[in-house]
Amino acid sequence: MKFNYKLSSKVENFLKNAELKEIGIGCSDSQVFEIKKNNEIFFIKMASEGLLTKEYNALKWLEGKLEVPKVVLYDVDNSTEFLITEAILGEMVCSKNMLENPNLGIKIIAQAFKKITSVDISNCPMNVALDYKLNLVKTNVKEGLINYNELPEAVKDKFNSLEEIIKYLDDNRFEEELVFSHGDTSLPNIFCLNDNFSGFIDVGECGIADKWFDLAICQKSIVRNFGKEYVEKFYEELGIIPDYHKIEYYLLMMQLYL
Repeated sequence: MKFNYKLSSKVENFLKNAELKEIGIGCSDSQVFEIKKNNEIFFIKMASEGLLTKEYNALKWLEGKLEVPKVVLYDVDNSTEFLITEAILGEMVCSKNMLENPNLGIKIIAQAFKKITSVDISNCPMNVALDYKLNLVKTNVKEGLINYNELPEAVKDKFNSLEEIIKYLDDNRFEEELVFSHGDTSLPNIFCLNDNFSGFIDVGECGIADKWFDLAICQKSIVRNFGKEYVEKFYEELGIIPDYHKIEYYLLMMQLYL
């Protein structure tokens, strides 16, 4: 097994007599392995120091508040962060089983949203609302991390440059409906068990934010996995009328994320 990082002694000790399988989905900034040990399943993330701190802090804050992975071990050694968590039971809502049962998948996703928006934000230390998100995309553009030519044609038909997109996002801000936000509610991050929501993974960008951000991300993922015809069913299950102006705003903003 090839590790991109030198393991700390604590991590080496935990991995003794364990079976490991590298996971490649959605892990561009870190190396991730599934761990099978003593008939239990865990996951380990390894990344350069600083890249896992937000996720660790979020997981600790969310203990007892939301179904998220329990932290088993967190360590920083030799400029590397290590985060080992228990596995969330069940399967992704974009698993083969769920793709064959999209109506059930929509019901489970709606359960997940009702859970996450019920988290009390009165003492939440993580703020990832619009100011934070706009500063993030502005930094990405300023540092040359986004290539205009790689944007979808539909976006380039409306905007002639990245700077035009930033100006549009600045000029069209709106009053936010603040709730607790997961930060990446794509279907691979939502799990289910026995036809019910069982938990979230990848909470590194969670915190206080506008409710329409998570809805926009999830809508895009529903279209990709289930099909456009299930978007209306999603909002019906939630009992809300979609605000497509805000949804399109956030989907445009996401073009400037990494």
